[in-house]
Amino acid sequence: MRLSRLLAAALVTSVASVGVAACGPTEEKKSADAAPAAASPSPSGAAALSAADLIKKAEEANAKVTSVKLTFDVTSEGTHVSGTVAEDKSGNCVGQVSQGDQGGFDLMRSGTTVWLKPDQVFWEKSIGAGTSKTMAGKWLKGGGDNAAVKGMATFCDMGLEALKQLGKKEDGSDDTAGAVKGGTKQVGSANAVVITDKDGDTSAEIAIAAEGEPYLLEMTVTGKEPATMTFTDFEKPVTVTPPPAAQVVDASKYLKG
Repeated sequence: MRLSRLLAAALVTSVASVGVAACGPTEEKKSADAAPAAASPSPSGAAALSAADLIKKAEEANAKVTSVKLTFDVTSEGTHVSGTVAEDKSGNCVGQVSQGDQGGFDLMRSGTTVWLKPDQVFWEKSIGAGTSKTMAGKWLKGGGDNAAVKGMATFCDMGLEALKQLGKKEDGSDDTAGAVKGGTKQVGSANAVVITDKDGDTSAEIAIAAEGEPYLLEMTVTGKEPATMTFTDFEKPVTVTPPPAAQVVDASKYLKG
């Protein structure tokens, strides 16, 4: 199993999508809390299972998840992106994304409607010089008809998508061959069983809850492009409160797509 592939598949689209916004105003514009794996911890038999069988159990548990909070920190092709996003299967999402010295943005989604609140650095470096002076504190509102907005909103799907991909290749076939158990660890307040993988100079591990539902709790890759994804707040409601109308601006005026 290639755990580094799993991380890459979950992150590459979202990391790349941040760059979509770096197009300036359109021509129309002239001017880790940690959560236990289950509410009632009980032995899941995880420690007694083989690595492949434990991954399959985690696949079954992950498939039932309807909401989760993802905390991520990844370096991909020289770009460092980090953030925290709570999301659910209904399309609700609340979070923050940072692209290091390129700035960051707050993110909300309700159904197909997306709100983005860039910080000063993101306005200047990724949207357009001088925009932060007039747009500080404003939210950009858009939907699926705007490619830039849609791309940035892919962070809202990253957590559930990563859970769904565990143990599978890109074509959906089994990808548990070569998985090796590597002991146990604490992920926040939860006990977890570790499964490791190595591919050349890249080492990776996943941590699966040892008590309660065998959810995937963490994925970590070390090497030239280190990355970590941590999953918490399973099945907790995701509440989206749209910003006041006075703080909202049409995203199409600033983001092409």
